[in-house]
Amino acid sequence: MTILDMKANTAMQLLSSFAAATFLAGGLAAQSGDLVIEAGRIITQAGDDIEDGVIVIQNGRITAVGTADEVEKPWDAPVIGGPEFVAFPGFVEAHSDQGLDRSNRNENVDVAPFLDIRDSIDPVGYFFEDCLRYGITTVNVQQGANCVIGARGMVVRPVGMTVEEMMVRPAFGLKISASPKSRNSRATQMQKLRQTFEDLQRYLDDLVEKERDERGQAEREALYQGRELEGEEAKGRAMEGLAWTVGGLELVPRGAIDVQQRPLLDLVEGRVPVFFYCGAPADVPNALEIARANGFLARTTLVIDESCWRAADLIAEAGVPVVLDGDLVDVRRDPITGEEEETFVPGVLLEKGIRFALSSSDPNTHSLWYQAALATGLGMERQAALDAVTTIPAEIIGMGNDVGSIEQGKQGNVVLLSGDPLSITSWVEHVVIEGVPVYDRSEDVRNKQLLDGTQPPGTAAATEGPEGAGHEHDDVSGDEDDQDEGQADEDQDDEEEDR
Repeated sequence: MTILDMKANTAMQLLSSFAAATFLAGGLAAQSGDLVIEAGRIITQAGDDIEDGVIVIQNGRITAVGTADEVEKPWDAPVIGGPEFVAFPGFVEAHSDQGLDRSNRNENVDVAPFLDIRDSIDPVGYFFEDCLRYGITTVNVQQGANCVIGARGMVVRPVGMTVEEMMVRPAFGLKISASPKSRNSRATQMQKLRQTFEDLQRYLDDLVEKERDERGQAEREALYQGRELEGEEAKGRAMEGLAWTVGGLELVPRGAIDVQQRPLLDLVEGRVPVFFYCGAPADVPNALEIARANGFLARTTLVIDESCWRAADLIAEAGVPVVLDGDLVDVRRDPITGEEEETFVPGVLLEKGIRFALSSSDPNTHSLWYQAALATGLGMERQAALDAVTTIPAEIIGMGNDVGSIEQGKQGNVVLLSGDPLSITSWVEHVVIEGVPVYDRSEDVRNKQLLDGTQPPGTAAATEGPEGAGHEHDDVSGDEDDQDEGQADEDQDDEEEDR
């Protein structure tokens, strides 16, 4: 067996082992969603902690939660957990551009709201595997920030071998960036944003005028493009914009509106959540201006870099929530004294009364639990830190009634930990999504190999091989070193272009 054969065999073994360990073969829809979870402590995020607690999940939703002596457990439901575990609601990632094929994290087309992120999601990407390891059960995947107006996003559960199995909310949210796209100045970025909505208004005015001159023109154009109008799509509706409207739009069947303009119309009418990226304090007033001028401020969440705390007063005045996409501490050097000045960003946001969610600054080493733990270490109150990775991000993505806490009626998303969720010594032992166990640390092949060197069954160590293979291994390693250096150069170029 050659070195390349052994590497391919190892990769296939790891993938198949992880798929089996997380019960992905049949998908969540094929599971009953009935489960009883027992825990020595339940952190509900909906009130006081419960000692010696029980959670009952039926048909994917929590039907009862309380102490063991007050909750009746269904006799036929499987039971997991025990007194040594801490139960915690799944972490919620309010915004991430991870989990996509590399070429589509940032969109080359300046204005692309007609694209759908679901076409770029990679179900077997390591990011979603890591989400389960770190107890993240809900992820809002959005376009990368190097865009003007990006694709429609999607809320997913990090489980499934197909996009359909992962899907929670398709076509959810729209990514806009106030921060200049590569090779754009800030003035150019703003000009493109303003021009986009001016073009939309002109397009709608022209559409209404043509329809008044020649009834049925819009429908005939749609049929010419191969789009048959049925049901609600064949009906017109007056424009509902909060900032500006186009009179007479009720004459035009909604399905006849160009597919490239329709998402922008939905945006102006306030039906689409917006995730507006700001990479510098100067971007904040620009983002708020665009949102106000086009009537979607109430549906806007700012995704901010750590430096944007300097615009906290403007954010607080606008009343919009925030996802902190950068570091927790902003470090600046005083231009006069040369001394470093550190600002704890969540502290400023809390002081200004801004609702904010934390995000994973790195999907595998600085996940949500790490960010929340670090925030408490830097002075943030424990409950505020936990809220910033559970209930608040759930509300930001419009799922506050479904996820973010353990209470009756919500989805059965529960993480069982070996200790406190903010302790560095705690492990995620089990993850349950909608009542289905999807992760078991004892079956995590990669963890075993990393921590104790356990070789996956059926695979050979890279140093093993037939007699005389040592020289061949040296040759292959030399080639791979050259390839790795070339790949590193390509990755560096890609990262510089992304920035």
